Amino acid sequence: MSVIMANAIGTGIFCCLWQGVGSALGLATWIGFVGCTSYFSAGCGKTGFIKSMCSNYTGLLWGMLIILSGGINNTIIFGAVVTGFFSWLIVFQSHIDVLSMVPNTFMGGFSAFASGGDWKMLLICLLLGNILGVSCDYSGRFLFKKFGKE
Repeated sequence: MSVIMANAIGTGIFCCLWQGVGSALGLATWIGFVGCTSYFSAGCGKTGFIKSMCSNYTGLLWGMLIILSGGINNTIIFGAVVTGFFSWLIVFQSHIDVLSMVPNTFMGGFSAFASGGDWKMLLICLLLGNILGVSCDYSGRFLFKKFGKE
């Protein structure tokens, strides 16, 4: 079994479980897939998990602040300035190592918009999604170690 096949099998199994269990529990499973994708793009492992979570949750915070700012002033100009400021902030904060995953921060932010600002669901599902990523990653490693060939 190749590394790719081992990873594909582990990912298929755990994504199937997440979709089934998450749906049965009334969770927004798509948000979990955001977290899972974020974990892989952050490089996997402990460091990837930490960077992914910090970036996702920071993006969620910025997204919620953008949503809340709409109550201050809902003009197009104000919305554009707020969007520009937070986009700048997301890129600027990347000089901090745990916040260096700019795409993952944007994923947390756009998830806030897509969920209609359901931050409680986002907190839960982003965490579970990142755990899903860990499960996919380590199950693939396990399968390759057990059955793999280079």
